[in-house]
Order: sequence, then structure tokens, then C-alpha cells
Amino acid sequence: MQFHVSRDRTGLLGCAGIEELGGKVGLLQGVAVAERARRAGLGALLFSALVADVRLRGIEFLVLRTESAAAYFSRLGFTPVDRAAIPRELLASREFSDTGARTAAIMEDEL
Repeated sequence: MQFHVSRDRTGLLGCAGIEELGGKVGLLQGVAVAERARRAGLGALLFSALVADVRLRGIEFLVLRTESAAAYFSRLGFTPVDRAAIPRELLASREFSDTGARTAAIMEDEL
């Protein structure tokens, strides 16, 4: 798992994380930004830095699951994907094994 974190003098501003599951696919674990920093584009900046790092390690596709932020991730370049198109190693992860995964939007982005 790899994280990028941003802080200021008062504490944590945001973080983004990707889990490499082997091969050329990564699972975006999340992007979170403190309310006081949301309008500054910090989430997109953290995501971009993370993508640049994982590209260097051979990751070509990112997949995520979201129940509430599909519009946000669409702005970052993700598109909806059918569950049947998800690689087996991702479907076996705990991210996709709970019951909420069946109703959540699944999205991917080719890097």
C-alpha cells in the first residue's frame, strides 16, 4: 500500500492511497481531504502525485469502488466499468468482498 499525505502546521490536510495487487492493476483505496482544504484542489493534487509514482512501478490501470463519489472520480478521469470486467485479483480483495461492493459504483482509469 502506498499513501501520499499532506499536512500543514495545524495537522493533516489530506491523503490518497493505492494498493498494488500484482500485475499492472492498482486499487485506489481512497482520497480524503479535510473540509478546510477541499476547495484548493488538494485531492486532485494528491491523486496526481500518487499516479505518477505508481506509473513508474508499472501500474497501468487503477480501479476503485465508491458509494458516494462517482462524480468526483469521473472528473479525475475514471469511467464506470462492469463488475465482470474487473480482474480476479481485485474481486478477491477485501474491498470487493463485502455486501456493499455489490451496490457500489466500480470505476477504472487507464494511466
